[in-house]
Amino acid sequence: MVLLWHDMFVCGTVVNLVFLGLALLTVYRGYPDWLAVLVFFLPMPFNIFIWSAVWRAAGQAPGVAAWVACTLGTGWLALTVGV
Repeated sequence: MVLLWHDMFVCGTVVNLVFLGLALLTVYRGYPDWLAVLVFFLPMPFNIFIWSAVWRAAGQAPGVAAWVACTLGTGWLALTVGV
């Protein structure tokens, strides 16, 4: 569960917020919108990697803990894409 809480929620959220800030900065500075979208989605491979790692680790967890980890991980990934 350290992978879920530390790596996904803390580190992953910080990485995504940094890239969100950079994307907003590119819009503010007048760069093309496609560049801001590209910057926003640059951490997506990392997000998918960390999500798949949580799913693999959840396979080794007992019962309800695995279901909770998978649900929280999928919700976090959906939020990073949608926000």
